[in-house]
Amino acid sequence: DQELTMKIKKLSGVPLMYIIQNTMVLEKPSLKSIAQLCSLHDDQLVPVHQQQTIQHLKEEHGLVKESEPRHKKRKRKGGPNPLSCSKKKVKPAPPQPNKEKTRRSRKKRRRDASCVKAEATV
Repeated sequence: DQELTMKIKKLSGVPLMYIIQNTMVLEKPSLKSIAQLCSLHDDQLVPVHQQQTIQHLKEEHGLVKESEPRHKKRKRKGGPNPLSCSKKKVKPAPPQPNKEKTRRSRKKRRRDASCVKAEATV
């Protein structure tokens, strides 16, 4: 019933439950219920008169921080991916025309006859 539902929502701390076919559905708490719960928790932790004295003492000692809206850090355009960039190629130095090309000779290494015999026996 719509009228009954509206009256129950106005009361704080009263749950509202429906039965739809074979399923029971519990509705979310109303705004009044949530507000009452928050005030109840605040009162349990620190009484109102103590909260006021704490606030007054903070103001006297300058501990109250004025909340400034925080600015989000802007994303700036980034550079290219360093892994995708190739390194600069080094140009080879031009050859010196003054020097003449010289062939180096390679020498063959000769083995002693005694070494060759020792390897063959082993």
